[in-house]
Amino acid sequence: MLFVLVQSGGPDYDVPLGRKDGLNFATQNATLANLPPPTSNTSKLLTDLAKKNLDATDVVALSGGHTIGLSHCSSFDERLYPTQDPTMDKTFANDLKQICPTNTTNATTVLDIRSRDTFDNKYYVNLMNRQGLFTSDQDLYTDERTKDIVKSFAVDQTLFFEEFVKSMIKMGQLSVLTGSKGEIRADCSVRNSDNKSYLASVVEEDEESLSEF
Repeated sequence: MLFVLVQSGGPDYDVPLGRKDGLNFATQNATLANLPPPTSNTSKLLTDLAKKNLDATDVVALSGGHTIGLSHCSSFDERLYPTQDPTMDKTFANDLKQICPTNTTNATTVLDIRSRDTFDNKYYVNLMNRQGLFTSDQDLYTDERTKDIVKSFAVDQTLFFEEFVKSMIKMGQLSVLTGSKGEIRADCSVRNSDNKSYLASVVEEDEESLSEF
């Protein structure tokens, strides 16, 4: 994540050390339960993330991650069909309908129409122009509790970067695993118990240690 962030123009920062990987991968249900859907309004975002000690500034800053990436039509087509969401710019909506001509279209589009491959503050400029892709995006500018935060990030990229880093660090300190509850993986994408090359190296190290006696 940090590599992609920096390579796309985003802020570089020191990731706090000491967090262990889980012994198991999260199930789909567990993942969805902890990830508000793109159809969420601001009230749901604030309520759900408050349970994780994240405030309104965190919510708006972390949402700025949508400045890069792609989305399937199914994540926003309820804003187009059967009627257009009135908070969406008409020209933007018509462009999206060209990509997603029906509510069953399986296509993708960029999250940020102004700078699709660059991590910057243009996402917030989109919101101010009613060009946020998801309900969860655009409602940040509609809701009075978060509107001024969106404005502040839209005019000050440095401020956005600073708050994004703070929020990422806060999020990275949620549900930290310690002791035998976690592990330091040899390969982040593979549990050590499933990593044959890792297990082989452990056996070799044990054999070398025994030969020293």
